Amino acid sequence: MKKIFFALCIITGLISCKQEPATPPTAVLDGMFNAMKSGNIEEMKKYISKNDLNMLEAAEKIMTSVDPEGIKKIKDRIIEGVKENTKDITYSFKDEKIDGDHATVETEIVNNKPDSLGVKKTATHTFELVKEDNAWKIAISKPGNEMFNSMKGNMGPKKEDLGDGLEKLQNMDRDTLKMLIKKGLQAMDSMDKKKKGQ
Repeated sequence: MKKIFFALCIITGLISCKQEPATPPTAVLDGMFNAMKSGNIEEMKKYISKNDLNMLEAAEKIMTSVDPEGIKKIKDRIIEGVKENTKDITYSFKDEKIDGDHATVETEIVNNKPDSLGVKKTATHTFELVKEDNAWKIAISKPGNEMFNSMKGNMGPKKEDLGDGLEKLQNMDRDTLKMLIKKGLQAMDSMDKKKKGQ
């Protein structure tokens, strides 16, 4: 009788310890956009899937071992670019679909800073999220998530994925990698000069 009572207590305890529902995918995207607008990279990382975050951090570690100063400059400029590119956007979530551990959120994004013709640009993105440990995370390596290209090296939807890029970095010799970092900085300088009209 004691064993049955003990088993019932354990079952009752397990049932009452039910997991809290995950934060909705739209709230995760909202958190990511706010982190991007503030340039808070640590906050951005909280919203990225473990697999993608691990690959991004591994790539950063490889490049930092070759040229820590160059990578710090690139990272700082990417963060500033993300802040600049998101400061004038507004967004609205149009459609959220959840299918098990996968979700998509159709989002309308408006850049409220008019272009040279005075037009505000509007785009629709369908973001993909995955559920990990009862939490929704953005799968930035998924084809629909091109908006996060600056975080994954601007590889775009039809380019190699993060895993392929990481493998190439791991197989690259230090001199070639250092040259690529230097060229990356030069390209950023060139883009800055064009923006400033110099």
